[in-house]
Amino acid sequence: MILSCSNITKAFGTDTILKNISFHIEEQEKAAIVGINGAGKSTLLKIIVGDLPADSGDVVLAKGRTIGYLAQHQDLESDRTIYEEVLEIKRPIIQMEERIRQLEQEMEGREGAALEAMLAEYSRLTHRFEMENGYAYKSEVTGVLKGLGFCEDEFTKKVSPYPADRRPASPWASSCSPTRTSSFWTSLPTTWIWAPSPGWRITY
Repeated sequence: MILSCSNITKAFGTDTILKNISFHIEEQEKAAIVGINGAGKSTLLKIIVGDLPADSGDVVLAKGRTIGYLAQHQDLESDRTIYEEVLEIKRPIIQMEERIRQLEQEMEGREGAALEAMLAEYSRLTHRFEMENGYAYKSEVTGVLKGLGFCEDEFTKKVSPYPADRRPASPWASSCSPTRTSSFWTSLPTTWIWAPSPGWRITY
C-alpha cells in the first residue's frame, strides 16, 4: 500500500465538504477522484499532500514514498528558465553535492579528531548522495522535460513569458519531478500532457 486515507472529514463553516472519506492506493494502482465542481476534489487533494488540515481522519503515506501534486491554480510567475525551475526540485541533492566538495577541500591538511569527524560526515553524505541517485540528477531533469515534449532549445526559455497553453507543463514537471514520485495527483485536466511521449509517462 502506498497511501491510505481513513475517515477524512472537512467543513468550512456550516458546510461539510468531506465526510468520512476512506480509501487506499496500492502499488501500481491508478485512481481518479470524480465529482462536480465544488464537490471537494481539490480540498481532498490538499489534505492528502498536507496543504490543508482535515477536521478529523488520517492520511498515511507508506515509508519512503513521495507525492507529487499539481494544484488547480499555479503561480507561474518566475524569472527562472524551464530547466532551472525543474532543477530546483533537486535543491537538496545540489546542496549535498556542494557540501561533499567543500569537505574534500577542507579535509586537506586536517588530522586527528577533526579529520575523523569530517571523514564520518563525508562517508554519510556520499552514501546518501549515491542512494538518491545524485550522480544522475541532471540527466533525470533532462529526461523529465523531454518526456513532456520540451526540446533542448526550450530549456533556456523563461517560465513567465512562455505561451499560456504550455506554461502548466513546467509546474507539472516540477511536481512529478525527477525523484520518481510514488504517487502523482492533479486537479487539472491533463489530457494534453500525455500526448508528447506516452511511453515515457507509462515507464516513469
